Amino acid sequence: MTEKILIVDDAKFARNVLKRALANGNYTNTIEAANAKDAMRIFEQEKPDLTFLDISLPDSDDLELLEKLLQINPDAKIVMCSALGQNLVVENAIKRGAKDFVIKPFTEKLLLEITNKQLA
Repeated sequence: MTEKILIVDDAKFARNVLKRALANGNYTNTIEAANAKDAMRIFEQEKPDLTFLDISLPDSDDLELLEKLLQINPDAKIVMCSALGQNLVVENAIKRGAKDFVIKPFTEKLLLEITNKQLA
């Protein structure tokens, strides 16, 4: 599939897991960023169709990067990812503009369902 998907996570392992799961769903046009600075640059240049954004990055506080990306493109489809599945964290992300929330570890099936839904 030709949709461009940006994966933002400071853990290379987590980026690889996401990338592999997406590839199994025929989403092979992926771009990676390991920190908020690179994510901002890539997001502006590449204009991804969907972004998977880890909630905790070393150079960004909680939902700060989500808000910055939505300032660049208010219609951006951003799905937050976190090992923290606390209801308050999920609710805050959705209130601030995230389209969905994936709690790590996730199943490939769930990830592809969310991806298909967002890109439909």
